[in-house]
Amino acid sequence: MSTTEKKIYATYFGDRSRLFRLTLVTSLLTLITVGVYRFWAKTRIRKYIWSSTRGDGAQFEYTGTGLEKFLGFLVAITILAVYLGIIQIVLFFYGLQLFVESEFSGQWLLQIGAFSITFLAVLPLIFFAQYRARRYKLARTRWRGVRFGMDQAGWSYAWRALMYTALAGVTLGVLLPLMSFRLEKFMTDRMWYGDAKFTQGGKWTKLYGAMVHMFIGVAIIIGSGIVMGVMQTDTMGVVFGFIGCIWFFVGTVVYRVRAFKYLMQNKVLGEDIIFYSKVQASEIITAAIIGTLVVG
Repeated sequence: MSTTEKKIYATYFGDRSRLFRLTLVTSLLTLITVGVYRFWAKTRIRKYIWSSTRGDGAQFEYTGTGLEKFLGFLVAITILAVYLGIIQIVLFFYGLQLFVESEFSGQWLLQIGAFSITFLAVLPLIFFAQYRARRYKLARTRWRGVRFGMDQAGWSYAWRALMYTALAGVTLGVLLPLMSFRLEKFMTDRMWYGDAKFTQGGKWTKLYGAMVHMFIGVAIIIGSGIVMGVMQTDTMGVVFGFIGCIWFFVGTVVYRVRAFKYLMQNKVLGEDIIFYSKVQASEIITAAIIGTLVVG
């Protein structure tokens, strides 16, 4: 890496009350239009947030429109309907039906299997949509008059995401860092700013440090089961199990934040531009708790 490394400091200077008013108005319009306006609502909010963010003193610009998001949604719904129709025809051919009353013992197991197959069949489309969503946002983002971009590799990403998700599931989450790192690297290595290429550095094993609280949560849950089995006391076991679940949930948030921070700090644009993130998990968790209570 070059000795002339540069850091791009991004700052957000938006007004909280103005953003609240914008969110409130667009939410009401979305409610009145039975959800149709949400594409324009999201576009207006993105435009405000992008324009309220500076990178190295220059504002970002979002050029997306609500109409193209709405048209994209219609295309996606059409493709999904046809795709699911084909899946249901295949299931029907093998005698698996989703929405029928069980006529014999064990048919509900077949229905559960049909639901599982349908969900697994939709997963590639979900992963494809995740890649396309980032590609769309990058293609509609400009900074200093130069547009960001991303290669067309949605289906390649989808199949990789399926493989790594299955791997993480089979190992009960032990290989979650491998999945997080490899999928982010796949995306980052296909991102551009003008003619400058992004690359993702670092090692996936470094993400295990971010999983500490997840491991603690799992240990507490396992401990609660041991307490219930050895001490024959349900109360203590339930209490420890509840604490373990909360700890694991918070640990998941901590992992996502710390993983994001590590991956961001190991991105490079071109040959000499690196990035740094000061985000803290405690800030995210506090904001989520307060926001949930206020909304509730």
